[in-house]
Amino acid sequence: MKNPICISISCVDKLSDDRNKFVEKLRQLSPKGVELSFAYPDDLFDFDINKNNLEYLRSLKFNSIHAPWKNIIYGKNKTSEKVLQKISELYKQIKCRNVVFHKNEIEDYSVITNNGFTASIENDDWRKPNNNFEDMKDILDSRREFKLTFDFSHALSVSFPDNLRYINYFKDRLIEIHLSIINKNSEKHDFLHKYNTSELKALLQPLKTVFVPIILEGAVSNLEEIRSIKKEMEYIGTL
Repeated sequence: MKNPICISISCVDKLSDDRNKFVEKLRQLSPKGVELSFAYPDDLFDFDINKNNLEYLRSLKFNSIHAPWKNIIYGKNKTSEKVLQKISELYKQIKCRNVVFHKNEIEDYSVITNNGFTASIENDDWRKPNNNFEDMKDILDSRREFKLTFDFSHALSVSFPDNLRYINYFKDRLIEIHLSIINKNSEKHDFLHKYNTSELKALLQPLKTVFVPIILEGAVSNLEEIRSIKKEMEYIGTL
């Protein structure tokens, strides 16, 4: 693929409690961008980017932010206001291009718009309600101000044919692709190269028709596994 290959800090979040260290680990792999991911609001509030990481992220072209999706409902409330303000500040700091939200945590879409950043909605996996292509189509057709972050593994966990439908229908609104494969037994985001089959490669081919950043989300459990991220980058690059 010729798509820029980026990495989410969720790939290494088992290695430390310090997100600055996450960025330092990913820097060794020379991605085209980094997605700063915050599961909880407090993860975001506690994050104070250091000078070296700030300079590094500002040098990249495809940074993004994954907004908190636990212990929050986006609506007219103080937590939402504080989270969105912090995101807006960080977005400008690191020259970001997109902020990702999950629809099940959004009560009022209007509070997300007009905060000085581009926002997108991510399709959900099999564990969430209203998780198929038609559900996302209904939401985004009525909210043209939002882009789509397409999660390949989420779509596969719901329905194989949805993969191509997302790419074809949302081609002009697609802003990034989250790439991994979910092991439903462990519910872990794993690496595609471990499941290398002709069927998987065929499912990945439509992604080559859109030039948007690929965000890797396969997770490692220890430092020794970081080489798996590099191997994943090489695997995606050869597709």
